[in-house]
Amino acid sequence: MADRLTVVLDEVGERSPTVVGRYSSAMTAALIETAPEGMDVAAIAAKLSDARAARVEARLPGLAELRRTAVPSRELREAWLHSFTTIPVRGLVHATSLMAPLRRDPDRGDQVTVTVHGLQSFSDRSKRKQQWFERALRRALQLADGIVVPTTAVAEDLALLHDVGERVRVVHPAPSASLLEAAARVEPRARLSLPDEYVLAITSPGSRGDALRLVETVASDAMPDVRVVVAGPVEWGETRLAGLAVEAGIPAGRLVMVGELDDARLAIAHRRALAHLHVAEQDALGLTLLDAAALGTPTVHPASRSLSEISGGASVAAAGGAAGLAAALGALLEDDDERARLRLAAQDRANAFTWAAAAREVWRLHAEL
Repeated sequence: MADRLTVVLDEVGERSPTVVGRYSSAMTAALIETAPEGMDVAAIAAKLSDARAARVEARLPGLAELRRTAVPSRELREAWLHSFTTIPVRGLVHATSLMAPLRRDPDRGDQVTVTVHGLQSFSDRSKRKQQWFERALRRALQLADGIVVPTTAVAEDLALLHDVGERVRVVHPAPSASLLEAAARVEPRARLSLPDEYVLAITSPGSRGDALRLVETVASDAMPDVRVVVAGPVEWGETRLAGLAVEAGIPAGRLVMVGELDDARLAIAHRRALAHLHVAEQDALGLTLLDAAALGTPTVHPASRSLSEISGGASVAAAGGAAGLAAALGALLEDDDERARLRLAAQDRANAFTWAAAAREVWRLHAEL
């Protein structure tokens, strides 16, 4: 086996991390931490500014090398989709998304694994982005030596699309290590201006669709009379959450927009929340669900197979779209005993997942290939 693993970083170094960026950073950090003796971990990323590169290196101590391509992410995705590259990526390669240097005729000793987070793109899907995602997924199913997926549900879905044989490995993600570290340090009575009672919702960059679903849920007739604290970005291009709320007829003050919180303040927001409202229907990673579970915040989420698999029954899975989510949230808020049970069950469930364990599965996959 080669003595270096090159990780393809995707959407990393942003001040406001996306879901894919969070996953990419967390997995790479864990691969560095768990690298077998004699192995080092390097990384390659699309064109980064010096400031973004510095943030990446600060978040990934122990990284042997960070290679930056001369082209931005969009151009790199297209180039790799057609097997073009100006920087050779050889040996063992692990892509933390579908952006991967796959070739039809790899050299001896080359081995590329990719990560399929789900069968839908996380970002708001323009026609161009959706076309790239579908083509990259087909290419990965045909050419990748190994495929990492977050749940058995995604593995089953891939098997319906293509004969993947023994190449797929289910590697469950984990709660944010930095969030848990911050939660352990924060004072129980630390100050953060929040309502006395509220439900917590978390937004992310590039997910305007989730913001629309959040507004639809809160505006539903089935929604309980509770304030919703929104942590995360509130603007997506020309779309603003406040404007969407007004158009939907949501009363002023119902949504409390606190912006993006650092780990310490986010931990406080979780611990004081009555519940966590997770509206993303296509989310197969469940990172925010796992974060909430680790901090004892019961979650109400769409009844998808992947999210239900990750939560292991320690959450409330709601069918019926926005109205179903609102009704399930209302029922949970009326049942103090159930919320107390879910707090403990969710923490037990989250303890089953660590990024170190996930990284060891990736290392094992490369060894077996």
